[in-house]
Amino acid sequence: MEKNELRRDPVSGRWVIVENRKIDIDALISRSQLQHAANSADACEYCEHHEYETPSEIYAIRRMGGLANEANWSVRVVPEVYPLLQIHGELNNRGLGLYDLMDGIGAREIIVETPRHGEFFQHFSVQQFEDVFAVYKSRILDLKLDTRFRYVLLHKLHGDFDDSKSNHSFSHLLASPITPFRVKAELMNAEMHFANKERCLFCDIIHQEQSMEARVVLENQAFIVLSPFASQRPFQVVILPKRHEAFFEWNNELHDLASLFHDLWKRFSTVLGDFRYALSLHSGPNIAAGKRKNYWKTLERDFHWHIELTPNLTDTKNFDRDSGFEINPVPPELATSLLRKTNDQ
Repeated sequence: MEKNELRRDPVSGRWVIVENRKIDIDALISRSQLQHAANSADACEYCEHHEYETPSEIYAIRRMGGLANEANWSVRVVPEVYPLLQIHGELNNRGLGLYDLMDGIGAREIIVETPRHGEFFQHFSVQQFEDVFAVYKSRILDLKLDTRFRYVLLHKLHGDFDDSKSNHSFSHLLASPITPFRVKAELMNAEMHFANKERCLFCDIIHQEQSMEARVVLENQAFIVLSPFASQRPFQVVILPKRHEAFFEWNNELHDLASLFHDLWKRFSTVLGDFRYALSLHSGPNIAAGKRKNYWKTLERDFHWHIELTPNLTDTKNFDRDSGFEINPVPPELATSLLRKTNDQ
């Protein structure tokens, strides 16, 4: 019997246990699939013609014209009704004995990605993806003008909610005076790699994976999709620009990214059906905020923005949580093979 492997992710520095035992892929996938009722009875405040049920919109794409907070939009951004962080006020960074604390200042926005209930990423056209990415870009650029915010994180969960909103496609955008731990680990590993080799860690990964081919799911002229060498979950993938670029919001090839996503989602739908997942965008931190403490001297050369897509096909075991090791029952090479074998249908 083949031995399992301990694999270190050079980006996060975390170790993952990759299992080599035989696994019933079909059974694993069937446990993850979701059923959605997309009829009008499930309509929610994110649906078109329900604009009056949300806070006043921050931003929207309206190709046919029209007024704010009215219909005829394709993507719409609204504040969260009960935000975890408040946009107004000073950070009030202070000490309490040996403890540090600050006021809960930040921003939390909802990006409603379609006016139609029950329409999800796997249904989106290339143009819909491009519109969504354009809104991501616009909102990140705007929020980074505020030097109180060190990081702007975009994340999307699908299938983890029981209310009617789970049948509507949306993402969360969080601007925070704190850099998330996971992103900070990536930034530190990227900086260390550059200090040792004067090369971008992510560019090195792209070049190596292209030479080995075993974990390249697909690519186009501008972007590539990889199964990480130390994938933490079955069928996890990372999407990166081939050209070195530290900030998503600086990218001008959103049509190519949209085309890639359209292809990728067709492959995932063929292999996994409608599945639970988490999607997160890791762009570079807010340079304007970092300059106050002389942070990120080599950031533009050492960091490389990317999107992580992680299907939720397995439950986290106590061992995973307590030991600090992730356990992945599907080797990334097998996941890549299954996704790569699917064709455009």
